[in-house]
Amino acid sequence: MSINAERAVRRSGSGYRARWEGHNSAREKLILRAAVELLEESSPGADIAVQQVAKRAGLAKSVVYRRFSDREDLDRRVRSYLVEDFAAMLDAELNISEGSVEEILTRSIQSVAEWMSEHPRLHEFLRNGPTADEANTDAVSSLKARMAGKAREIIGSVAKSIEVDESAFRSLSTAVVTMVEGTLTQWVRDPNPDTNQSEVVADLATYAWYVLDGALQSAGLIIDPTAELVTVINQLPSLASDDAVTR
Repeated sequence: MSINAERAVRRSGSGYRARWEGHNSAREKLILRAAVELLEESSPGADIAVQQVAKRAGLAKSVVYRRFSDREDLDRRVRSYLVEDFAAMLDAELNISEGSVEEILTRSIQSVAEWMSEHPRLHEFLRNGPTADEANTDAVSSLKARMAGKAREIIGSVAKSIEVDESAFRSLSTAVVTMVEGTLTQWVRDPNPDTNQSEVVADLATYAWYVLDGALQSAGLIIDPTAELVTVINQLPSLASDDAVTR
């Protein structure tokens, strides 16, 4: 076989593998979406058979087992799928280039409250087991750790840019994320809550700001929560410098 022919065969093989991987990935997403739909429709504690998932996805049961080793693997991958989807939504809301601190906190908490109230079965499912990536903790804990890490990364990058000690904010994101998730979980589960969604979101946004403001002040910084965050960040270097001179 000539060198050119060998290259053609390799290219053809690579193309086939890429198409096959894409096909398998599409099937996997089809299965995961089918499982999520059935979870949404089911009553609490209901068992969803793999055959039901396969039927909803329009595939043979054997195809499901080719993509997932067993039922536990399927459940874990569904949780990973939900965590990724949820995290992507929150990443968008945590975009610090748009809005004030007050607006960012409110819209982020609002998106969590809406998701939890609209998808109670999915939230419980996340609580009931691990993702495919972390075997020793439930998916909600994994999600909280991920979101706290995202917030910590944002805060840390801002702190470094103005040469402020990050230690003042070390536990901030974990405290806020834990407070928000725990409070909203109780609110969603309460058949007769004392507050509506707008009220509980407003309360949590205020509490989150109090925690953040306390950490900021411990670092010698005072900011306006109603001002555009980008503007505030641009002003922080001079604020930090003025504070250093004063001290």
